[in-house]
Amino acid sequence: MTTMDKTPFFSIIISTRDRPELFKTALQSVVSQTFIEKEVIVVIDGSSEANLEQYQQIAKQYQDVSFLKLENRPNGHGQSYAMNYGVSYSRGQYLCFLDDDDYWTDDSYLECVFNNLNSVKDTVDVHYSNQRAVFANGTVQQDKVWLEDLIPLVPSRSEVAEQCYHVDAGFLLFSSGFAHLNCSIFERKFYNDIGAMDESIRYENDRDMYIRSVDKARTILFSTRYTSLHNIPDVKKKSNMSTVSSDIEKKLFQMRVYDKGVALCKRKEVVRLCSRAKVFELKHAATILAKQNRFESAAHYAKEALLNGFNLRWMAYTAYLIVQSWIKSNSSATKNG
Repeated sequence: MTTMDKTPFFSIIISTRDRPELFKTALQSVVSQTFIEKEVIVVIDGSSEANLEQYQQIAKQYQDVSFLKLENRPNGHGQSYAMNYGVSYSRGQYLCFLDDDDYWTDDSYLECVFNNLNSVKDTVDVHYSNQRAVFANGTVQQDKVWLEDLIPLVPSRSEVAEQCYHVDAGFLLFSSGFAHLNCSIFERKFYNDIGAMDESIRYENDRDMYIRSVDKARTILFSTRYTSLHNIPDVKKKSNMSTVSSDIEKKLFQMRVYDKGVALCKRKEVVRLCSRAKVFELKHAATILAKQNRFESAAHYAKEALLNGFNLRWMAYTAYLIVQSWIKSNSSATKNG
């Protein structure tokens, strides 16, 4: 879309920071979409001077793309803030998002989504699809971490268009995964009604959006098409959300996501999912802290997990952590005495 006098149907928001080369691939996958009535908004969340210069060169090549720049901060403003900032400058009826290190693999993605949305009478709150993931070495991830495990189940649902189905929260929660932000499209009013992206969360903010949208949405479409490719972050690098935070910090973000689900979601099946997932993350937090010999802190999370998900094996591990905490405390007291 090259004219500004017509409201775009889709607004695509890409936030980026210090990854101009990867970002250019992501941007090109959006610009290459066959659907015309779209606008593309890029939010540069601060960057080094060298990378800013590269972004400026890219901007010159894409005159129809809006580039917004946030002031530089040591750790940036975070993806949620940057995405919301981009949304505030957008005009489209439906909002799409893309990570700067990923890209859409289907040039007809938006065209297919447009047809899907127009295949139902009601306003569609959210449209989900699937993606593939690859590790830093190029190996394709085989685990089903998104919504792939739902594909064999869709024949039981109402097909509204080719490879697109009307689904509900109960069906989606059969999946062990969730819809990544790359392949989630939100109706603008619905996006604002559920509170937009949570700017206090810097890890798994897309899972938070998924949980809240599944809980609140009345009309949901699910496409079995694979529409994007997700590059699994290289743990050796510090330029992405998954590596900029420590392991325990990531667990704290994840627990906040599930705490929000338990406290704020209305659907019983969503609350149950978040309750189970919270216990899983509590156990992970306890294990991480135990490996760091932080037994008192580990025991704290272990006991909370035990209270919410009792089993004998975990009770024994919790007792072990409590004993180790006591031994370490007494040892420190003896040395200081």
